[in-house]
Amino acid sequence: MTQTVHLPKFVKSPLTGRDAPLTLSIPSSRIVGAYKEKFGYDAASYFIDVPEVGVYRCDTGFGFYYPFSLVGDESLYRSLFTLEWKHQEDRWEHETALPYIRSGDKVLDVGCSEGYFLAKAQNKGAAAFGIELNKKAAAIAKEKGIHVHEGLLQQHQPIALYDVVTSFQVLEHVAEPLAFIQECIRVLRPGGTLVIGVPNDDSFISLDPDNILNQPPHHMGLWNRKSLTALATFTNLDIKCFETEPLVDADWYQAVMENRYLGRWQRRLYYRLGFAKMFARYLQENANTIAGCAILAVFQKRSA
Repeated sequence: MTQTVHLPKFVKSPLTGRDAPLTLSIPSSRIVGAYKEKFGYDAASYFIDVPEVGVYRCDTGFGFYYPFSLVGDESLYRSLFTLEWKHQEDRWEHETALPYIRSGDKVLDVGCSEGYFLAKAQNKGAAAFGIELNKKAAAIAKEKGIHVHEGLLQQHQPIALYDVVTSFQVLEHVAEPLAFIQECIRVLRPGGTLVIGVPNDDSFISLDPDNILNQPPHHMGLWNRKSLTALATFTNLDIKCFETEPLVDADWYQAVMENRYLGRWQRRLYYRLGFAKMFARYLQENANTIAGCAILAVFQKRSA
């Protein structure tokens, strides 16, 4: 018999340690069904005795899913590894982060996948190092001459501290984000640069309940500019700047907005009067002024 578990009204935030209120509950059956339908992945084992998933948000703006035991394991990422979006060689984040790397820098990319970013860092004259749990991805990165540690970041003991530590689309996967950031700081030299890229919860993606990859077991945290800013409060980091990706997925953005704001009769008029085409044209012309899916935070480790 399945045990009935009620979500608590408050949960200690893994970022602040303070009580964060429940803002939304999601039926686990809905999440499991969506993973099966869209990706052919059976996520049921994560949700045994977990009928509902809670979304909590602390006073920093950081949102997180509960229970924390839902965090994905290696089997999940092996299953999703072949998806096209996991292998974008020319990602906005990579191009945006490259100017922070100089020739001679020692660079560590945490969650380096196949080493796309580190290969570009090498081309700038940097020494490239990666952390990667996926053995297949790590092998491909090694073929590019990248030194890859196939283990957890806390197990990594570098010979010398790094000048730059980067991590793209990793922080949202971990259930203990502050501990993860502290490990990034541990291997970074004083005065060094930390670059963190995450999905932008200030953008339209937060309005899409069908964005199943932004839910457990794939994602455990929801980050925005306010919560990334708060990281400096709990660590010895200073914020250097933020970069926000401009809108790329205009069709997705339009679908999300239409689903959220148009009722059935409104939708009929919207299409009949040609407003859908007008909106699509507006998005094409103004994409650079609309926040896209990702945000990049650049920090500097304090010297003392």
